[in-house]
Amino acid sequence: MIKNIFNPATIKKHPVALAFMVICLIFPFVISRTYFTRVLMEVFFFAALGNAWNIIGGYGKQTSWASSIFFSIGAYTTIILFAGSGQAGGKIIPALGISPWISVWLGIALALLLAVVIGWPCFRLRGVFFSIATIACTTIFRQLLIYFERFTGGSLGLTFKIRSGNTLWGLHFDTDLPYYFVAFIWMIITTLIVVYIDSHKLGYYLRAICEDQDAAESLGMKSQNVKLKAFLISSAMMAFTGMLYVFKTGFADPNTLASQDMSVRIGIVAILGGMGTIWGPLVGALISIPLLELSNAYLQDLGGGGAGWALYGLLIVVMVLFKPNGIVSIVEDIKAKYFAKKTVGGDRIA
Repeated sequence: MIKNIFNPATIKKHPVALAFMVICLIFPFVISRTYFTRVLMEVFFFAALGNAWNIIGGYGKQTSWASSIFFSIGAYTTIILFAGSGQAGGKIIPALGISPWISVWLGIALALLLAVVIGWPCFRLRGVFFSIATIACTTIFRQLLIYFERFTGGSLGLTFKIRSGNTLWGLHFDTDLPYYFVAFIWMIITTLIVVYIDSHKLGYYLRAICEDQDAAESLGMKSQNVKLKAFLISSAMMAFTGMLYVFKTGFADPNTLASQDMSVRIGIVAILGGMGTIWGPLVGALISIPLLELSNAYLQDLGGGGAGWALYGLLIVVMVLFKPNGIVSIVEDIKAKYFAKKTVGGDRIA
C-alpha cells in the first residue's frame, strides 16, 4: 500500500499533498513560536480522529456521535496502567509504569468490545435514530466515568506526576517537537488506512450500502456486518489516538475527553472538510482547529467567552447551507470548471 502511494506517479498526481508534507516537516524548525507548532500538532490529532470518523460517518453515512467513547477508552486505559487509578489515598490500581505502546492494545481491545456492544443493536436503526442512539451511549459512558471515581478519578480525572527526560518507550519528552512528529506520523498512517479502505472491498461495500441499502442487501450484501466492520476499524483508530493525545496533554477527565462536545468536534472535522473523501478530514482540521484557537484568543472577552464558539458554529452553518459536501467540493468544482473551459477551448480550436 505504501509503495503504491509514494511512487512517482502518485506523487505527480497529488503535488499539493506532497508540498503539505514538506511544509509540515520543516515548519517547527522555521517558526520560532512554539504556540503555532502546538496548534498544528492539534490539527494532526484531529485530522487522525476525523479520518477514523470518516470511515463510518463518511463512507458508511452512519452519523455516529459516540467517537469520544473510544477516544477516551484509549486515553484512560493507558494512563491508568501507567500512572495508576483514582485519586491519592483511594487508588485501586497502583502506578505500574506500563509503556503506552503495550497498554494501548488493551485499550483497543476494550474499544472493539464496546463497539460491538454499541454497534450491533444500533446498526439496526437508520438515519437520525442511529445518531440519537449514539448520543445516548456517549452520555451514559461519560456518567460511568464520573461515577466510578476510584478507577477514573471521577470528574477531576487523572493526571501524570511530573516527568522528566526523553523516552519514546514511555512516550514522554521535554519538548513538544517529538510529540509533533509522533502526531504527524500517526496522521499519515490514518490517511493511508482510509486510502486503502477507499480503494478496496470494504469501501465499495460501504458506498453501495449508502446509495441504496435495500438494493445492496437484495444482492446478498450483509449491511449490518459491513457497517460493524467499519465501526470496529474506526473505534480502534480512535482508541490509539486517545493514547497519543493523553500522553501529550498529561491528563484525562470525562468532561473533556468523553464529552458530547468532543464527539461533535471530531465529526465536524470530517463534515466540514468533506465526508467520504480522502482529504476531507485533513482540510476540515486545517480550517476548524486554527479558527477555534484564534477566535478563542481574540474574542474571549466578547459574549462571556462564547463569541469564538459562535463564530465556529456560524462557519459550520454556512458550509452546510452552501457547500454541504464540504470544503473539498470547492476544489472539485474549480477543477470541473477548468476542464470544462479547456474542453470547450479545444473544441473551438478543432
